Amino acid sequence: MPLGPGNLGLIRFPRPSREFDPATWYPLQVLRAALESSRSVFQLLPSASVMVQSRTLLELANASGLIDVGWGMTNLERERALLPVRIPLHKGLFGWRVLLVRPDKADAFSQVTRLSDLRRFRLAQAAHWPDTEILRANGLPVVTSSHYESLFGLLVQGKVDAFPRSVAEVWREVGRRGEALAVEPTLALHYRAPIYFFVRRDRPELADALETGLRDMQRSGRFERLFQQQHDADLQRSQLAARHIIELDNPGLPPKTPVHEADLWFRP
Repeated sequence: MPLGPGNLGLIRFPRPSREFDPATWYPLQVLRAALESSRSVFQLLPSASVMVQSRTLLELANASGLIDVGWGMTNLERERALLPVRIPLHKGLFGWRVLLVRPDKADAFSQVTRLSDLRRFRLAQAAHWPDTEILRANGLPVVTSSHYESLFGLLVQGKVDAFPRSVAEVWREVGRRGEALAVEPTLALHYRAPIYFFVRRDRPELADALETGLRDMQRSGRFERLFQQQHDADLQRSQLAARHIIELDNPGLPPKTPVHEADLWFRP
C-alpha cells in the first residue's frame, strides 16, 4: 500500500560500530533535523547490522532494502548510482586538510609553499576514498591501504611522510594516539569535496524531503547552529586562516555541485 503525501514511513540509516560514534553523531543529528524540518511523518531506525561506508553505499546502489539513506563524499560514480542531496553536510570541511606527521618530521614541510614542493612527499590514503584520486590527479605520490587503521601504521613506520586529514577529524585522531603523531602547523590543502546524504534511487520522495528540510534549516539558522556545535572547537585549533593554503583541483567533482552557493561552504 503506497504511503500518503508527507509520509516517508520507515527510514533505515547505517548502524554505527559503537553506541556513541563521534563520526556519525553529527550526520545523524542533521538527518533527523532535516526530516523534522521537512514536516514529514517518518520513523528512523538503524540498519540491522553495523555498516561501514563502503557497504552502505553498495547496499544503497543495489536497493537491497536493508538501508535507505547514507552519507559520504561525492564523486561522479556515486552520483550516477545513487540520488545525491546536494547540500554539503559539513560545508566542505572534508576538503580542508592538514597533514598528520611524525613529530620529528614536521620541520620537513616548513619550506613547502607550492603544490610542486609537496610532490616530494609520500602521502597516505585509503584505496577506496575519493580523496586518493584527487591527490593523484594533482601529481602527488600516494601510498594506499585498504584498512583505515593501517594508514596510521604506514606513517609511524616511515613508509609515508604525511597523512592528509580533514580538520573535522584530525584532532580526535591525534588525541587517540598520544605523542606518536602530530599535526603539521603551517600548511593546509583545500579542494572541493562535499559530503552529501545519498538515497536509494527508488526513494526520490526521501531525497526531496531531505533537500526541503536542509534548505529550511539553512534559512532558520538551525543548520549553522548544528555545524558550529560540531566543528567550532576543531576549527579554532586548526587556525586555517594562519596557514599557507595549497589549492588542489578535483577533476572528479560532479558538474551539478553547487559551487556558486557561497552560503553552503566554509571559508576561513
